[in-house]
Amino acid sequence: MSGKIDVLIIGAGPAGVAAGIGARREGAENVVVLERDWDLGGILQQCIHPGFGLRTFKEELTGPEYMHRFIKQAHEEGVEFRTNTMVFQIDRDTNTVWTMNKERGIEALNPSSIVLTMGCRERPLGAIRIPGGRPSGIYTAGTAQRFVNMEGYMPGKRAVILGSGDIGLIMARRMIWEGATVEGVYEVMSWPGGLRRNIAQCLDDYGIPFHLRTTVTKIHGQDRLEGVTVAEVDDKMTPIPGTERYVECDTLLLAIGLIPENELSRMAGVDIHPVTGGPVVNDLLQTTNPAIFAAGNVVIVYDLVDNVSDEGLIAGANAAKFALGKIPSTAKRIPVKGGENVRLYSPQFVTGKTDSIIFMRVTHPIEKACKVFATADGEEIYSQRLRYARPGEMNEVKIKADKVQNVNSITIDIQPV
Repeated sequence: MSGKIDVLIIGAGPAGVAAGIGARREGAENVVVLERDWDLGGILQQCIHPGFGLRTFKEELTGPEYMHRFIKQAHEEGVEFRTNTMVFQIDRDTNTVWTMNKERGIEALNPSSIVLTMGCRERPLGAIRIPGGRPSGIYTAGTAQRFVNMEGYMPGKRAVILGSGDIGLIMARRMIWEGATVEGVYEVMSWPGGLRRNIAQCLDDYGIPFHLRTTVTKIHGQDRLEGVTVAEVDDKMTPIPGTERYVECDTLLLAIGLIPENELSRMAGVDIHPVTGGPVVNDLLQTTNPAIFAAGNVVIVYDLVDNVSDEGLIAGANAAKFALGKIPSTAKRIPVKGGENVRLYSPQFVTGKTDSIIFMRVTHPIEKACKVFATADGEEIYSQRLRYARPGEMNEVKIKADKVQNVNSITIDIQPV
């Protein structure tokens, strides 16, 4: 059994490190961050491309550079880190966290509050059930990124990328840089899944073909991938007969979506939202278990790491307040609802105690002037004009606490103007 811990944070990626900083700055004395990997930084360790920190630090950094600045701040604030430490159980009745470490053995930790910052994982090939064999040469884009950027291994010489998530777009460019050929990026939807800047910088700048409404329908090869069959799809995403063609390749990278990593959240008994796949949270980032908070991609998958770090700071600060008795176990829960063009959003409740931001993604793109807005009991309380709205890019709704003190519900939406 370990000593007293005020705030225990699970995961030392951008959200977890920031949560440690937020907790210490709010007055928590004993703040511990657990990380199953050998080093701190999470997925940003392998993101060696630039483009991070433009909002937070007002300059362009690589992923490791971005994380180094936060890790340095965390050490200066007195946050304790424990690496090579796996959390394998959270008891829902007592909030006891069970960990395993080579040096420390098995420990049962009983913190005053917990912050879940485990991030997200990639959707695997089995999730889309493509017929054919299972030869070597098929990887998630993130796995390939780690092989190339951290381990020094090339997954192949001739690649096809399925899906247009940001990691897949970035890996298309990375494969070209390393001397491979990228035959094309194939996206089943009629719009890109990643940021437009990544399409411009990673595909257009290198002449990599990008095919919308097209997917892989068959995998060829026994021991090693030899090629794939691709086909166009109709409005129901069903392959259209006669549009099939064979593409020779030795590598298939999957960028078909990210899923919040929430096995521990389920163990802890917090409610999981059926659409986001992450914990249901309020604007304090407090889950349905008052002592457990959650932040970053474990709640909802963001496209910018700045949002992840910002959320980590907020969750850590509020977890510290809870540990110090400054936040009650029960808080007012004003439900947030999504309008007809809102696919997912977070938080799902606001307390009215503080100004808050609701992050959201649209169901369908609007490629013209539109308006993001919020209504409280039918009365508009926020609106902002946008040039466009796309599923691959997060939008924000800003809620002032004084606007929702006596309302029953809030509805958010984005519509053309």
